[in-house]
Amino acid sequence: MRSTFTGLNTMVRGIFNNQMSLDTTGHNITNASTEGYSRQGVNSAATRSQEQSSLYGNVLVGTGVDALSVQRARDIYADMQYRNENPTQQYYKTLTTNYDKLETIFDDSRDLGIEAAMGKFYQSWVDLSTTASNSASRTQVIEHGRELTNVIKTALDELQKQINSQYDDIRDEVEFVNQIMQEIVDINKQVIAQEATGASANDLRDRRDLLTDDLSNYLNISVVEDDKGSYMINSGGVTLVNGVDRTHLDMGKGVSSSLYGVDYGVVDYNIKIVESNIVFLPQNGILRARYDAIDENKAYIDKLADIANFMLTTFNDQHKQGWDLDGNSTTDSSGNTVPDTINFFGDGKIDYQYRYEEARKINYLFKYNENPTSETDGELLSGVQIIAELEVNSMFSENRGDRYVAAASNRYEESTGVWTDWPFEGRTGDGTNAVYLSELFNIHLETITDADPPEGNTELMQTYILRDTEGNAILDDNGDEQLATAIAKLSINSYYQRSMSQLGMDAHATDVNYDAMDVIMIQISNWRDATAGVDWNEELTNMIKFQKGYASCSRCLTTMDEMLDRLINNTGVVGR
Repeated sequence: MRSTFTGLNTMVRGIFNNQMSLDTTGHNITNASTEGYSRQGVNSAATRSQEQSSLYGNVLVGTGVDALSVQRARDIYADMQYRNENPTQQYYKTLTTNYDKLETIFDDSRDLGIEAAMGKFYQSWVDLSTTASNSASRTQVIEHGRELTNVIKTALDELQKQINSQYDDIRDEVEFVNQIMQEIVDINKQVIAQEATGASANDLRDRRDLLTDDLSNYLNISVVEDDKGSYMINSGGVTLVNGVDRTHLDMGKGVSSSLYGVDYGVVDYNIKIVESNIVFLPQNGILRARYDAIDENKAYIDKLADIANFMLTTFNDQHKQGWDLDGNSTTDSSGNTVPDTINFFGDGKIDYQYRYEEARKINYLFKYNENPTSETDGELLSGVQIIAELEVNSMFSENRGDRYVAAASNRYEESTGVWTDWPFEGRTGDGTNAVYLSELFNIHLETITDADPPEGNTELMQTYILRDTEGNAILDDNGDEQLATAIAKLSINSYYQRSMSQLGMDAHATDVNYDAMDVIMIQISNWRDATAGVDWNEELTNMIKFQKGYASCSRCLTTMDEMLDRLINNTGVVGR
């Protein structure tokens, strides 16, 4: 027998269900602009029917509706795609910023950069070749040499600041990553507690997904949800979050960059896992981009060091082959009279030699002691130490110091096939060595060492042998000695120009990759929003639908109440 109040209960269930749906719709509308919010909906189902007899047997009469759950709309596959691609986009975005700063450091467009300084230094030697006895021309060579060393050291200083800035950013970002992981762990605990009764902690899950998206900015991550509803997050084989536990990351103690083989004048840091004290290596995202940017900045310090190395070895060697205004000379081992001239860059008359570590492909400069007794009697310099050594010789600052500029050269006589001795008288205007020095800017070392005497480049001939850090010659596969310079097949001008061209190409390639990833991320974000985003038109339509449903159930409830009232109170004989 069906209860008299069954219809009332049916309508009450309808009212409650429409009320819950209206509340959920209002929740969606108020959070339409909340970052990371996923729209929610009430999953409704008909309640169990009630069996009632009829003329031809029993029938099942519906008893209304009830809510199964309030569930958020979320595309798990779109989330996975977002977290796979987002670290790559952030990687290129971070690199783009670093390349912008590199291009600013090496900006030659305002005639204030390294290229302009090298051009002025080169031109001053060209001018000196025709006015070798002019003190003003000699002073100009010295001043433009100082300008070149200054702009190189300014660029070095900016690169070091950029590296230190990257490490500062890494330190802040590691701390932020720790905060994100801790908050995810806290939310995992809340989700487990709230969903123990079967409910779905939708808003907590939205917050946790937003934090996970933020974490993917810095690291490559993979996310797995366990049977309790908590997240387990891994990065490169390291478990960062494991339900209610997490890994702690920290910046390791800094070590001098010289410990890695080259001195860049900075302190290097690694990210370490506190629990195991092992180095953590991000494979993608902002943190990986920071370390790659540091390596890129160091590579440009290496290029500056290569230029300084060239000036301290090749350029100095050629300068010491020339004669200064005083005609200072000495006697070599064969008894020939040879110039006794100072270095243009570096200290006095000491020798500098290019050295190379083949295993790690690192360029060094060996600075001999004043009176060396062996190939190892001196100091091995690298990186910023080489650049620091690049100073115009202090002897040029003496009274009439310009007289030390070795612009002159003895001459090769084709008719006799011999070199003439230095006749100081009447040769003060000779600028032959200045010509040779100017040629060094635009010809590569192979041309210098292969020049035949009659061609006029004989004064540039030197034996530049590739030597290891102990001073031993390094041979090629054929057993021949190799050229000892990082710029062997390029002139110094070409080397710098190619480096800047490479910088431009790398910066452009990074911009292209970032733009491509931006398109992909827009597509994935639109894909996610199509499922999880709040659509105003849809929500307003639902609001009207649930409002009408609520009103209809209320009207029906009122009608049933009136029917019962008439049945009970107005018949007059019921109950007798």
